[in-house]
Formats: sequence, structure tokens, C-alpha cells
Amino acid sequence: MTLSANYHHILVGIDGSKQAQLAVQKAIAVAQRNHAELTIVSVLNVSKLLGLGENQLGFGFVDQDMLDEIKGKIEKLLSKNVANAKTAGVTTVTSEILYGNPKSELAKNLPAKYGTDLIMLGATGANVVERMMLGSNASYVVANARCDVLIVRTDVSNMAISNK
Repeated sequence: MTLSANYHHILVGIDGSKQAQLAVQKAIAVAQRNHAELTIVSVLNVSKLLGLGENQLGFGFVDQDMLDEIKGKIEKLLSKNVANAKTAGVTTVTSEILYGNPKSELAKNLPAKYGTDLIMLGATGANVVERMMLGSNASYVVANARCDVLIVRTDVSNMAISNK
């Protein structure tokens, strides 16, 4: 009997955090070893930004310049990570920025869209109280995804990292 544990399409979510960047680095390594396609995504949750600006959009106040600045930073980060993946030998790398609910996009919509068989996310930086009040994207994805989910807590050498 031949067993194959190779992944074919890996989805990794980024938000600009240190934990997410570690997840991207590991996702690149896993994609390279498995000869898998890699999709790097960032889901911007505009509802979390309501009340931060002056201009009214929809049901709250959001500063469009602030949204554009955040999106620009994420676009640069995505471009850098795509280039790193290609340099590492990952032949098929795509990226996407979208607005929406990160939990449902990462757990359900994006995996269905890309045919994902592995989702990789950084461990949450939230403490227990924050997770109870807000919920953790990673916790939701683990509980609701229909494919494997790997929560990254270490660097590419599997060394524990400090949250400081």
C-alpha cells in the first residue's frame, strides 16, 4: 500500500503580525518540499476599523486614507512574500487581498475557491480574555475548516519564539 501525505495547495493567511510572518515562512518551506501551489492571503476586516476616521462609509466611520495605507502595506508584504516563495523554488504562488470576515474567508470560502488541502496560520497573539471576547481567527479556522490546519508557533527551524 502506498501512502501519500503530500499537500497540493497550501493557503496561508497574513495580517502583518510576527506570528503570521512565521506562518508564511513555514508555508513556503512546506510548499517547496511538497511541490505544492501556495496562496498567500490577507483578509481585511473593515468592521474592526470602524470609528477610526472621519469619513462615513456604510454603517460607521472609516478614514479612506487609513484603509488605503493599510492595504498598501499589506500589498507590499504580499509582494515580498511571493518573491521569497519563488526564490525558494515554489513554482506556483498567488496572493490576494480581500475585505470580509477573516474567519469565514479563511475557514470556508478561500479553501473552496483554491482547492486548499492545508491552511497555515500564525498562532494568535490574543490572550485568553481577548479570545473569549473577540474569538480567535485561528481557533475558528481549526474548528470549521474542512481540510488540515497547521497553527505555527515556531520558526522555520522549529525553535520556539518569544512573543516579546
